[in-house]
Amino acid sequence: MTKDKGIIFAADIQQESMLLAIAQETCAYIRGVKVGGVALYENGWGLIEKIKRVCPRPVYADLKLMDIPYVAEKLASRAFRHGADGIMVCGACGRDTLSVCRKCAGDKMVFVFTQFTHSSGLITDRMADTYVGVALETGCDGIQVPANRPVRIGKVREWVGDGLKIVSCGIGAQGAPMGSAIKAGADYEIIGRAIYERALAGESPREAAVDACHAAELVDKAMNLLTLS
Repeated sequence: MTKDKGIIFAADIQQESMLLAIAQETCAYIRGVKVGGVALYENGWGLIEKIKRVCPRPVYADLKLMDIPYVAEKLASRAFRHGADGIMVCGACGRDTLSVCRKCAGDKMVFVFTQFTHSSGLITDRMADTYVGVALETGCDGIQVPANRPVRIGKVREWVGDGLKIVSCGIGAQGAPMGSAIKAGADYEIIGRAIYERALAGESPREAAVDACHAAELVDKAMNLLTLS
């Protein structure tokens, strides 16, 4: 797909063996693996390296760091030392924390979390706009914008242009159809439960990953045709 659009698997699974098995089975259809607190707290930092051994794709540590620069730097450094290709930091931390994380990342990626996907999240659009602005100012690589708010994705894409990658969670279990975030302007759709719940039910998670990948490809091709016409 053009400009490396696609899906990222959100590996929010506590059981390490199942997480690794799903990552390996879906690897051909995903552009990366996002591993967060649910998995890291249970299995430790070494999980990042184990994922990379079975699935040679970028692994992003979704730390949602929300702390002072001194603490954030220590946690970010730990993630990168264990092989993370990127981290996610909360925009509410502000310029100082984002700057230190960006410096710590070197040639790795820093994504800025801007808004929650659930309806009672207390981050307003105006607050999220501030976080997007700081992400641009501090040279971060990407931002998170909820997939179940497609109008918001479109507005942010118009603002940032191609200057930032947009990753969108909220696909499937939280209501956004597969392919919809890319259609709205996102680069990557983050999909978790729609994939791993197949495995929890004794079914193949590969089929869900294939469906998501095909949806992203179809949308991207349609958008390219519209651009060329």
